[in-house]
Amino acid sequence: MRKVIQGKTYRTRTAPLIVTLPSSFPKTDNKWHETHLYRNQRGVYFLAGKGGTLSRWAKITPRGAIEGEGIAPLSKDDALACAIHAGLSPDKFARAGFEREEGYWHIDNQQIHVDHVMGKVN
Repeated sequence: MRKVIQGKTYRTRTAPLIVTLPSSFPKTDNKWHETHLYRNQRGVYFLAGKGGTLSRWAKITPRGAIEGEGIAPLSKDDALACAIHAGLSPDKFARAGFEREEGYWHIDNQQIHVDHVMGKVN
């Protein structure tokens, strides 16, 4: 998939896949989606995917919503939150461009302890 957004080109074919976001909906449900987190060679994060009529990827037509696909740029904080939600393995965080300081991830200027992110703390 390829899309130009505000003069920047995003390509799923050339950007490394970081993680696939989980969907709890089967394809028979209008909320189903297949969403993937990427980071391109310039270090820019983006989501790409497709989904049902009630998913983030739905397209609105004059006759209503239809299944759709798309690409959406993300901030580094939003990308980190997606990676955490998707259960990215600890060894892949650094390779995905995420850094931690003294056992904490930094998201939206908040420190989140690494053990909490990795599911070791409730």
